[in-house]
Amino acid sequence: MSDRSLLLAAFLLLVPVVAAAQSIGLRGRFVDATSHAPVPGVRVKLVSAADTSDIHRVDAKDDGSFAIGGLGVHSYRLEATRMGYATLRMIVRVTRHDQDAGAIALTPKPLLIPGVTTRESPPPAVVNADTTEYQAAAVKINKDATAEDLVQKLPGVTMENGQIKAHGENVQQVLVNGRPFFGNDPTAAMRNLPAEVVDRIQVYDRMSDQAELTGFDDGQSLKTMNFILRDRKATFGKLYSGGGDRDLYQAGGNLSALRGGTRFTLIGMSNNINQMNFSPQDLFGGMSGGGDRGGGPRMMIFGGGRAGFRPGGGGGGNIVRMGGPGGGFDPGNFFVGQQPGLTTTSSGGLNYVGQWGSRLAASWSMFANGTHNDDVQSLARQYLPPQNSIALYDQTASSDARTGNLRFDGRFEWSPDSADMVIVQPRLYFQNSDATTSGGAANAMLDGTPLSRAINRTGETVDGDNLSGRMTLRRRFGRGGSNLTADLNAGSNRRATDGSQRGVTDAFEGGAVTSDTLDEQSNSRTLTRSYSARIAFTQPVASWLKLQAIYNPSLSRSAADARTLGLTAATGAYTTLDSALSNSYVNRVTAQNGGLAALLTRGIWKLLVNGSVQTMRLRSEQTWPFPGALERSYGDVLPSAQLTASFANRRNLRLAWNTSAKAPSVGQLQNVVNNSNPLALTTGNPSLRPTYSQTLSLRLMDADPMHSRSRFLFANVTRTSHTIANATFTAIRDTVLEGVALARGTQLTRPENLDESWNGDLFGVYSRPAAWLKSIVSLNGGGSFTRTPTQLDDVVNVGSTCAVRAGVVVASNISPNLDFTVSYTGAYNIRRNTQSATGATGDYFSHTAGLRFSATLPGRVVIRQELNNNYQSGVAADGRNEVLWTTTLGQKFLANDRAEFRLTATDVLAQDRSLNRSITETYVQDTRDQVLGRFVQAVFTYSFR
Repeated sequence: MSDRSLLLAAFLLLVPVVAAAQSIGLRGRFVDATSHAPVPGVRVKLVSAADTSDIHRVDAKDDGSFAIGGLGVHSYRLEATRMGYATLRMIVRVTRHDQDAGAIALTPKPLLIPGVTTRESPPPAVVNADTTEYQAAAVKINKDATAEDLVQKLPGVTMENGQIKAHGENVQQVLVNGRPFFGNDPTAAMRNLPAEVVDRIQVYDRMSDQAELTGFDDGQSLKTMNFILRDRKATFGKLYSGGGDRDLYQAGGNLSALRGGTRFTLIGMSNNINQMNFSPQDLFGGMSGGGDRGGGPRMMIFGGGRAGFRPGGGGGGNIVRMGGPGGGFDPGNFFVGQQPGLTTTSSGGLNYVGQWGSRLAASWSMFANGTHNDDVQSLARQYLPPQNSIALYDQTASSDARTGNLRFDGRFEWSPDSADMVIVQPRLYFQNSDATTSGGAANAMLDGTPLSRAINRTGETVDGDNLSGRMTLRRRFGRGGSNLTADLNAGSNRRATDGSQRGVTDAFEGGAVTSDTLDEQSNSRTLTRSYSARIAFTQPVASWLKLQAIYNPSLSRSAADARTLGLTAATGAYTTLDSALSNSYVNRVTAQNGGLAALLTRGIWKLLVNGSVQTMRLRSEQTWPFPGALERSYGDVLPSAQLTASFANRRNLRLAWNTSAKAPSVGQLQNVVNNSNPLALTTGNPSLRPTYSQTLSLRLMDADPMHSRSRFLFANVTRTSHTIANATFTAIRDTVLEGVALARGTQLTRPENLDESWNGDLFGVYSRPAAWLKSIVSLNGGGSFTRTPTQLDDVVNVGSTCAVRAGVVVASNISPNLDFTVSYTGAYNIRRNTQSATGATGDYFSHTAGLRFSATLPGRVVIRQELNNNYQSGVAADGRNEVLWTTTLGQKFLANDRAEFRLTATDVLAQDRSLNRSITETYVQDTRDQVLGRFVQAVFTYSFR
């Protein structure tokens, strides 16, 4: 029996097929985008995205309504045409019986009069229900632009710290023709997709597979960009290679082949000029399995549980995280171009999408990545308020880190008939790293009097994997719309660490110096396995009301083992056990969640209300060096509500309220001391309880296609009870605390449940064309607010941060031969602490001004310029006010401009200083990293078109 037959047989065992197939249908009505009057006689064509031979046609009735039956549960390409109106093309996701697409707006289009030529650009943005659709033709961009360049010119889309944001929210997934493209890696997708092959871009919140099958939003949506390509059959790509001074080089390319529903993409790159291809998957959760104990910054990216200094307030994780308590990491720091220092990268990937027969669709991607990073970092911190006698902290360290990543993402959809569906999604991520760090750190009083200092050298090797799988099952019953769905998840997260550390710590008191020498080796092993299921039964009660019953059990078990051995002078071997830095720990979390949901539909309004009860049981057990157990049970009520409305198919509103409870991680619970920074020790807390969060969010989208204007507003506020925050004790003299020896000036940080924390965000953008500039102008603004408690010795300090920002983007729409984007963003950051007695605030202003310019001159000469001015007030002694200028002169040749030779000078003014200011709940910090500096390269590029 073939592998394909075995796969089909396995699916048959999982999904019972006991009822006859039922007809799935789509209906809707067409209206004029200006007058909102019905548009009759519209010709509708519906083509299955999975099988292009599956075509349905119908004409709209006199009232503009249409209905198409005999559909499957797929994504379809809808094309609507009528004389006097612009052709409308959109993706429709058919997920239920008798699905209503609502009012679909058609944009009037003037008829051509003989002897008169009219030219009209399509509107940049159109709102169709919850989807914002952009026409690529509405934005003129240079011929060599990528999809990433294209989307940055769209209204409401911005690039911040290497992360694409749409309407103020991070874009988490990129699809091409409705199918996955390199897993959930937006950067790899957009940088390897030429802008010229894109027809339209859709931005929407893609619900989970189970939610799409039932129509009930389960709160697991992802902000998604779907790129619709111009052609169904095409081959495109490019190859490039270049080199220059200081032995710097770059090489790479991509190749994509589309044949109807089949797509194959190959990408690869290698360089030593800090161009990286990271995604959140490359820095997977397994690398932080031993930590998550607190919020101070971790200096070295791959320093891990023991390598590298972690300044005061740090935790046991391994990922740089500027601010915020409670552990975890911010993936925004690790998108392309965000790793500090000097990096050599080699990476490659494959992506495949295909239809295997009429009922089985498959897509998968593989990605491999290897990096070598060198960095020299200096750090200066001022505590606000001072922590006992410590007011200043300084650190200098150099690091050398090598890491490798391999990941596989797959998605397989099987539809034996219209009543049944199975979706299987395996994800396999592997990572290893080897890092060494050496440097020194010092604590001082406000007047500069030294309190303590340390010189340290660490080495660490980490190996880990994150393996998970999801299976979604759906069964429809009869013709009434009843269905039963199940979402099954299983995962394994493993992390193994071996490290070594040598250092000397000096404490100063009364003119005397006390020294302590450290020489030890350590290893730690962490394994977390989790299982969950979400079973939902949906029953229509009336045409306007559906009910859903939900049961959601879950189980997570984490085992952590840490061993630290000191050097035994008599034998010269590492045999002396340090019990404060060693233990074996097991944490088990079981949860039961059940409830009811109701979906009410009245005209343009939809109201979804959900009420559930969750019980959570935590059992934490230490098995070595001495036994001990802690067991607790918690019960929470988790209500939620969501109100949505689509007005005349050009305006969409969503107001949502959600609640959630989250258990602490094993790293936060494990009470083993981490001394990778001898001046700032960290440990866990077995007594932590889960946090409880409530989030209120608002989103408003409005697009006027007749005047090419659009408005977007996004706001959210979150309140977290029993928030997990840092509690820091500072030794004012030599002290032993809970069995841990602390020299004068040394800090010990552990997580504690404190009262509550708040955070909120507001983002708005208004866009319209500027005819006199032949450009699109977008004005944006907003702000953010956080209120976070911390405990300093026995006193609770509440730190509040408020940031107000405003910006403008002018994107040219003149010609592909003259393409420019001018942008400016300014922000003022305000910081206050309830325990600050010095009056110091740490407030600062920052702005970024940018220009990207590309012009093609006669003779096929190309000039490109990119300038960015980064300014931050009060950073270090010399402040930060740098202009980063990259200039390129190129010559195109061969047919269709397939080839180009260019000279590029980067950081022409040699002003890149890599300075940055950050503020957290307890301090203001300035950092400086090693920079690549000015360099020149000659690059040859060949494009396939």
